Amino acid sequence: LSVQNDIYEWSRDHRMHHKYSETDADPHNASRGFFFAHIGWLFVRKHRDVIEKGRKLDFTDLLDDPVVMFQRKYYKSSVVLMCFVVPTFVPWYLWGESLWNAYFLASILRYTISLNVTWLVNSAAHMYGNRPYNKHISPRQNTFVALGAIGK
Repeated sequence: LSVQNDIYEWSRDHRMHHKYSETDADPHNASRGFFFAHIGWLFVRKHRDVIEKGRKLDFTDLLDDPVVMFQRKYYKSSVVLMCFVVPTFVPWYLWGESLWNAYFLASILRYTISLNVTWLVNSAAHMYGNRPYNKHISPRQNTFVALGAIGK
């Protein structure tokens, strides 16, 4: 429901992020600044290192998974249905909410908050907080982000 690309694309970027964390091969490299790590990476072309090193990683497990391929095939229609239509329809139909309020609160506002809180994992949790296990890596323990992201 957070609509952050299909399983294959999300997993590919996530694997790159963990394998090459805080380098140019990291799709949302926090060393490029808070804004870039939070949302800026979505507005620019991927760094050439992301593309080059990404071609060398093995994603056959994802390509061989029928659930991943099904979700990838029907991703756009499922997004429209599950992120916008159902959250709008339920409050309107079941609780008598106006379509305007149902759409903007249950769909748009929920989606916006969900995305930004989740993106804090890429930005704030790589910049603010403590590092109880390894002082030499960027990821940090951040209670606010952990509570807000609800385990994402």
